[in-house]
Amino acid sequence: MLLLVNNTGLVCCWEQRGRWQQRVVGWPEGVSRDGVPLQREAVGELIADLIFDCDCPGAELVLCLPLDAASWCVVDGYGSEGSPGLLPQSLQAVDLPFDLAESYITASPAQDALAVVGVPRSLIQGWSEVAELADLPLRRVDWLLTAAQRALHQLTHMWDGDLAWLVVEEKSLRLLLFRQGVPEVDHALDALDPLACQREIRACVATWQARVASPPALGWWLSVPSEQVDEWMPLVNGAAGECCLNQPLPVWAEPSDDGTAAEVTDVPSALQQ
Repeated sequence: MLLLVNNTGLVCCWEQRGRWQQRVVGWPEGVSRDGVPLQREAVGELIADLIFDCDCPGAELVLCLPLDAASWCVVDGYGSEGSPGLLPQSLQAVDLPFDLAESYITASPAQDALAVVGVPRSLIQGWSEVAELADLPLRRVDWLLTAAQRALHQLTHMWDGDLAWLVVEEKSLRLLLFRQGVPEVDHALDALDPLACQREIRACVATWQARVASPPALGWWLSVPSEQVDEWMPLVNGAAGECCLNQPLPVWAEPSDDGTAAEVTDVPSALQQ
């Protein structure tokens, strides 16, 4: 069972008779915030009720944390021969966006670099307790941004230029710029003024492209609500050879309305899908 956590609730996906089902469940007031289970017993009971309601005996939990729950950075020059066991020691001299001593870390290779994600230990310990209360093995913990990034690379694997990825998630807005699969820029923006955001995004792209004499062609992927795609399309400078790589995504999970474990909320965001 895949459980994706956000600020308003959770998205639960499970396989049933060869087909994937999906249910969106809202949090009761004060139970969770920014991926942190504030009332662990209540969260554990909610998940246990949900598993029973979905008829998923023997389920194992794969947890995907929201954007605010983790931080990341790219460590250059690590190389493909670096030993993962030496990673904590090699990070001692790196200026990290998280406290190394108070974080669980995971890393994935990106060319001759590593994308390192840090999650607070207290957060992992909290969800471990929730899983125990729900009598559910916690098999793996992932982060929404890196999980979506892996899917994005699969969707754009035929594109050999640079990649600009705009992510709108709840009230969060960020621009990620990739070169040869390496996330070189992760720029947070103020989403209150869309026109100002677009000017800031184009300035950020121009500064990044100016670092090389002949920047590769730029493709865009817009992870935004479907009704906002036209609003953000002016970002794509077709006159400069840029293109939008967005494509229709397959529906891999069917909404499930069986049972009444909790109140069903809105559909997942563009990034969560």
